[in-house]
Amino acid sequence: MRFELVCAGLPEPELNVDVFDAAGRFLGCVDMLYREERVVIEYLGMLHGASWARDVERLAALRAAGWTVIEVTAPLLSDTVELVRRVRVALGR
Repeated sequence: MRFELVCAGLPEPELNVDVFDAAGRFLGCVDMLYREERVVIEYLGMLHGASWARDVERLAALRAAGWTVIEVTAPLLSDTVELVRRVRVALGR
């Protein structure tokens, strides 16, 4: 996913980053992060089935703290044009 974004001319995202809210509370470790633009990219694969409810709450907390969250599933991962488009829009590029 990172390769596709960078090859499309988007900046390199930070990987596996701990995110905190304004009060310093831990919100979660995210797959990819564009810190300045406050954009998070999270891959939600089939292996996440057991932790789905925790993932939903973690992503809701990120959104509540002002982050834009792009959730990537297998179908979106296979549609790189749409994936790049969504990230580009979120980054304002």
